[in-house]
Amino acid sequence: MKKLVILILLVICFLADHILAIEPDSSERPSYAPGELLVKHKRSVRAAATQYYRTQWDISDLRTFKVTGVQHVKLPRWMTVQAALEIYQDDPDVEYVEPNYYRHTSATPNDTYFTRLWGLHNTGQYVHGTSGAPDADIDAPEAWEITTGSSDIVIAVVDTGVDYSHPDLSDNMWFNTGETPDNEIDDDGNGYIDDVRGWDFFGNDKYPMDLHGHGTHVAGIAAAEGNNAIGITGVCWTARIMPLRFLDADGYGTVADEISAIDYAIANGAHIINASFGSYSQFERDAISNANTAGILFIAAAGNDSLNNDTSPFYPASYNLPNIISVAATDQDDNLTWFSNYGPTTVDVGAPGVNIYSTSPAMNYQYMHGTSVATPHVAGLAALIWGHNSSLTHNDIKGIILNGVDIKPTLSGKTVTGGRINALNAFAVAHPEAPNGLDATPESGSRINLSWTDNSSNESRFEIERKTGPGGTYSRIANVAADETSYSDTGLNEKTTYYYQVRATNSAGNSGYSNEANATTILGGPSNLSAVDASTSKINLSWTDSSSYELGFKIERKIGTGATYSQIADIVADQTSYSDTGLNKATTYYYRVHAYDTAEDSDYSNEASATTDSKSSGGGGSCFINTAGLNPPWPRPGLDTL
Repeated sequence: MKKLVILILLVICFLADHILAIEPDSSERPSYAPGELLVKHKRSVRAAATQYYRTQWDISDLRTFKVTGVQHVKLPRWMTVQAALEIYQDDPDVEYVEPNYYRHTSATPNDTYFTRLWGLHNTGQYVHGTSGAPDADIDAPEAWEITTGSSDIVIAVVDTGVDYSHPDLSDNMWFNTGETPDNEIDDDGNGYIDDVRGWDFFGNDKYPMDLHGHGTHVAGIAAAEGNNAIGITGVCWTARIMPLRFLDADGYGTVADEISAIDYAIANGAHIINASFGSYSQFERDAISNANTAGILFIAAAGNDSLNNDTSPFYPASYNLPNIISVAATDQDDNLTWFSNYGPTTVDVGAPGVNIYSTSPAMNYQYMHGTSVATPHVAGLAALIWGHNSSLTHNDIKGIILNGVDIKPTLSGKTVTGGRINALNAFAVAHPEAPNGLDATPESGSRINLSWTDNSSNESRFEIERKTGPGGTYSRIANVAADETSYSDTGLNEKTTYYYQVRATNSAGNSGYSNEANATTILGGPSNLSAVDASTSKINLSWTDSSSYELGFKIERKIGTGATYSQIADIVADQTSYSDTGLNKATTYYYRVHAYDTAEDSDYSNEASATTDSKSSGGGGSCFINTAGLNPPWPRPGLDTL
């Protein structure tokens, strides 16, 4: 017996040393999440293995990554990560297992005011008196893990000029290597003498200094020097800023000077033009078209008038040119700002545009808001992508930015993509897997519900396409956020067959399409049912006829909320009212109506209720008849009888 007790104690000691969860030294930051592992079983045994580890070791499956088949598992509280690793490593059906290592952003810059740049990294911090939603940002630090940009990429800031002496901008200013400074000679023969750092087209001189502040602010958002221990950082840490001034100290300029600035950008190697201003001119459009021919991306502010650019165009953002990206403004909660213009077919994306902190002249910094400060976020992202892969064309860059957005509800139906830019999404390296299992189910005469299986772990959104009839042409009807697997298509015609297909997309490209699914909407049901009491025994009903095919309507009634409906009337097609009579007084009745034809019933209308009167009108239960003009047969007090 004594030997058995000793043996048991030895086993307990062994388990305590190898299995029991012992907290690591709290003075050291752990390198992996406690109580978790990432495991990949052989495909043939995956389901059985999950069940085995659950029953044998109390290890639960938190989630399975669809593409790789890797399982994220939770260990019981009494088991250490090291002990669990040994158990799994001894299992021949496990392909590999490892701790759930922590990852941290090593590319967070040391710039003094980085925490004020919520558009780049939003933790919910207060900025300029306002807090936001965590991760309502463009994921810049995550993208900087991949690249911080390249000095080979040039952003032309066509604006009020730039303070090129600002310490956060000076090292990133473009320099015209074909020109010798201050020799009063046009060395490169481009028509501008000593244009070593751009040109002032308003003042017609070589000093494109900002006397307003707008252009300097824009330049800092796009490409302020990153990780230099002062001020802020731009979206792209190292891109070159080409300052081209055409607006005066009050923010006004001419189309002629603007076109000259655009032409200069084209002639002197700019990759991106940032246009945070508004105007209209055929000559302006032609200049931007020339920039397109030269392979230059033109990033334009959508405007700050709360208008729909589809119906009230704002130029240059609204020109129908392939090199333009039109930018709306979002706030710290990822909402479209109250002032931002929008346009389902003319405004491409959203970007941070409220409480944006950036450079200002004379070594200062300030907050601004507007679509004009949302725009350089996109220009900086374009530079970041281009610096990472210089073989891309301007059309490639535009597609990557638009395909990589984070879908946001307030941008759905307000912009082309329905999303806010995301820098990390722009660097997807593999196409997403195609969804499958697409199913379409009619819910009413105007609505079909879709569902599908998400087979990808790296999509940025799903694109839903629809056509009417088997011979129709597919067109996109909606973008749906990553990981969503359902959508309701509304506003459809009754008794019509619609066909659907879905694909996933990210900045690397599109997946293949899902299977095709179709459904036929049912007979359109009535709507807007109302019930109005008319007397102690009568209630009048009325509704809207939403169908062109019904043979009639069936009216159902119940007394009280818990009762069962029963049919009380069947009336002819196109009739939209009915009087229910013979009712009890002071009683609440509930009604619903549906249409029907020879094949089916429609869905029901809304429910409506009314309560009959408790008493007859005119005198509270006694009857009084006014006989004015008649002589009563009895004497009336106070009146002489004749």
